[in-house]
Amino acid sequence: MDDLLSRYYAAVDDKCLTTEIVAATFIPDGFIRRPDGSELRGHEVILEEQTESFARFRATHHMLTNFLVEQEGDTARIRANLQATHIWNPELNDPLELNTHFVGGGVLTAVAARTPDGWRLREMGMRLVFRTGSVLPMLKRMRR
Repeated sequence: MDDLLSRYYAAVDDKCLTTEIVAATFIPDGFIRRPDGSELRGHEVILEEQTESFARFRATHHMLTNFLVEQEGDTARIRANLQATHIWNPELNDPLELNTHFVGGGVLTAVAARTPDGWRLREMGMRLVFRTGSVLPMLKRMRR
């Protein structure tokens, strides 16, 4: 199960998230619950929104650790720690800001289902525990 999440975040960090990777990670109506509570549901929405969201960053680095998996039949509940570093694209940086990145960490939870094609996520979300660094570019963009 950890390889499902590791492959997904590797594709995000390598800036090569594709329709195939999303389909290999999520069931067709699977969803991501963002830390702000909004949801991205379905392959097309996940790919489009994640691609747009991560385009704001010159680089990202997601680290997943301490996987706990509870499997019951064809369903698995996953808990892991996730820490992510996001380095802003230069044109989004505030010239008065000393930081050009932010780091967030928290608890990732997911529910996976066994399908004829293997395990796929039904849902995935993160409970943010901390965030540090520059979130100003994000806030400016949200105001537009």
